[in-house]
Amino acid sequence: MAFSLANNGSLRGIGGPRGVVAILFAQTLLLGLAFVDWRLSAALIVGFLTLILALRHPLLAIGLLVAGRILSTGSLSFIRVGGMNIGFFEPMLLLALMVAVYHAMESRLALGISFPWRTPLLIFWGWQAIGLLWAYRASTGLQEWVAVGIVLATTTLILAFVTDLGRFGVIVRAWVAASVLVGVLSMATNLSEVATTGQTWEVASGGGRETGLGQQPNWFAMNLMFGVLTAFAIAMNSSRRLWKVVFALAGVFIFFAQLRSGSRGGAYAIVIGGALMALANPVFRRWMFRFALVAIGIFAYQLTYGEESTRKGLMRIWMNLDMFLASDIRFRNWAACLEMFQQTNGLGIGAGGYAQVIADYDWRIYDSIYRYPHGIPWGIIAHYGVVGVVCALWVLVAIAKMALQLIRWTRGSSFEPFAWAMPATIFAYFSWSLVEFNFDDKPFWEFLALYTALYLIVKRRVESGQPLEKDKHMNTPLPWSASKKGRP
Repeated sequence: MAFSLANNGSLRGIGGPRGVVAILFAQTLLLGLAFVDWRLSAALIVGFLTLILALRHPLLAIGLLVAGRILSTGSLSFIRVGGMNIGFFEPMLLLALMVAVYHAMESRLALGISFPWRTPLLIFWGWQAIGLLWAYRASTGLQEWVAVGIVLATTTLILAFVTDLGRFGVIVRAWVAASVLVGVLSMATNLSEVATTGQTWEVASGGGRETGLGQQPNWFAMNLMFGVLTAFAIAMNSSRRLWKVVFALAGVFIFFAQLRSGSRGGAYAIVIGGALMALANPVFRRWMFRFALVAIGIFAYQLTYGEESTRKGLMRIWMNLDMFLASDIRFRNWAACLEMFQQTNGLGIGAGGYAQVIADYDWRIYDSIYRYPHGIPWGIIAHYGVVGVVCALWVLVAIAKMALQLIRWTRGSSFEPFAWAMPATIFAYFSWSLVEFNFDDKPFWEFLALYTALYLIVKRRVESGQPLEKDKHMNTPLPWSASKKGRP
């Protein structure tokens, strides 16, 4: 008997010739894949079962999407298409899109969701497409255009399904759990010598900056940094002491996993974000003070007694507190970005191609491994000119307005820690993005989408006259209890 998903989200049998043909086709396909590689057959079966489960419980698809984004690394990719790695994230995105399309047809799920920073992002996406006309190479620029399209898709998916505080609680905890998993995997693979950064990244090979997952150390640390303050917000939000301890320890563990990579950006960004939270009110200040004491203790112990690679990574952070601008590489890249802006009369050089175009501006950079702008604002200036800068500032203003409004709405409620922790993390990331990163790096946009979902949820409650209760904590539904009758 073949199966299909009924309108109510349950499985029902269908008979007849079509069902028999479908079963024979599936079995033949599985058998053929098994001859090639048994893992292909296993992956197909697991994928099909996951799809059925996700159609019934769509929040599961969003949890897997978030986890896939955090787990995605260059070394954990299955295949590479052009300049794009295909790893855990891409199948999860496809899964979530299929779930969204199904529910849009079956239960009229709204996908055209408006959010405060949608307009500048759409304008920026359109400008990218126009810029392909004068980009270094259209195929290279297309990769960055696709990256923004994925940002729009993931944002739409998160906003479509994370529609109440219970669902927000599920996904935000899935985010922290995925970050902890990355930290555990990095240590396990490092100790077992399965993967080391020394085999993959020239910059890390001599510095003991091990991440265990083959990631560039700064990428690794900043990928995890979104989970640190968020874990503390969950701990502060929890009413049970056990969960307070569990999530506080999770925040400390994620931070320690960052430190092992020797990334100054990861360490400094959390210090900045923690300071912003500490300034908010006495309760946050006590939490951040305790976190600081524990972090200093761990730092000191590892510097003295830690294993060699961890000690080298932490020593790099300690010895380079005043050195992040000592090298002239950043200044040379920034000067080149400004020249690109000027020579294109404010249009920018178009999407992609910076590593090749830099040859016309600075041969020393071109001959090095530092062929990238070293900062999101600088990259936008070089690639997208005036329009790109205006769109970026527009997004920042929209985030700032959301943050101020959400703080006012949640003041005194159990969700106030999120109203501080999430924008503090966003602006901490932005502070270091002045000297590192590309605009489409890391799970920044998914984190911003989740924060935006919280903003829209609270906004709807306030506008409908249902302000947040002051004495209750976040519900803790499991993914399979977050939907009814297959509806999102």
